[in-house]
Amino acid sequence: MILSNDSFRVWRRLSGILSLIILAIVPVSAQEKPGDSALTARSVFERIQGPAVELLKPTSRLDMLDYWDTDSVYRVKNALNGQSWLETVTPDYLKVNVTPVSTLEIKLLPTKKGEVIMTIYTVGGEGQAHDSRIEFYDPSTLTPVDGSAYFSEPDLKAFFDIPKGSVTSMKEIREMIPFMTVEYSAASGTNDITAKLTAPDYINVDDRNIVKVFLRPEIKAQWKGKYKF
Repeated sequence: MILSNDSFRVWRRLSGILSLIILAIVPVSAQEKPGDSALTARSVFERIQGPAVELLKPTSRLDMLDYWDTDSVYRVKNALNGQSWLETVTPDYLKVNVTPVSTLEIKLLPTKKGEVIMTIYTVGGEGQAHDSRIEFYDPSTLTPVDGSAYFSEPDLKAFFDIPKGSVTSMKEIREMIPFMTVEYSAASGTNDITAKLTAPDYINVDDRNIVKVFLRPEIKAQWKGKYKF
């Protein structure tokens, strides 16, 4: 039997709904466990809940993944009637543009006890500094866990390289940047994350010109069971 494109999409959507129903009724013990080879960034994307993905229905996420598997980027309509689309999908990493001004990254990280799920939700655009929120989830239940066990935010001074004898001090830099906005990003194939200080783009021009002399383009943190800059 040959299905039309519309019929194919309907069939795939019904298959996806059935899969979600099965996941909902199968006991947690029979689902993915830490270290289970079935756990992937895409399987997390299919099932995870929270503010970062509340604009995307589970069926919409399945549609996006189905099209990705056919080498197509499907721009699905989200709850705001805007567009959402996938940017990267690999076993350990997924990035989705939830809206034109927000992204969600999902990264699987190894621990001594198995794996932990990290999400990076970034919001920002024209007139708004990019700012990220990092959260961690239990891989069995997909519920949030205490992030302080896995991540420590860098101090403002970590973003600057001020040589000895400079006429500008770190104290003065802190006065020029009254608030910190940081854009974090992960990637496939590496457990490192990068952090970029974005606040200087939105301070007054005179201070910005001074700050950018000493500002590092980005800083990195390696994963050693915890990120520490």
